[in-house]
Amino acid sequence: MTGFELGKGPLEGETDEEFETRQKREKVIDEVAGWIDTQVIAEMVAEHVEEVDEELTVRGCKDVWLGTLENLGSGVGMARSVGEASGL
Repeated sequence: MTGFELGKGPLEGETDEEFETRQKREKVIDEVAGWIDTQVIAEMVAEHVEEVDEELTVRGCKDVWLGTLENLGSGVGMARSVGEASGL
């Protein structure tokens, strides 16, 4: 779990609706996290580093992945549109 355990009550000052929303969000995040195949992501990152003729290093792969996350963060709406179009 991320942040709290399911089944625990609302946080101090949290309404029942806010608690239910938070529980649902955390459950979805946990399910998506389990669905993501990190091995495939690592392979794609390594392939990208190799394609741009850089030396394949852990640091180089981390830099590519962090850049990808930055781009994703600024384009989440676009990522949603692509996912919806592909049926995900």
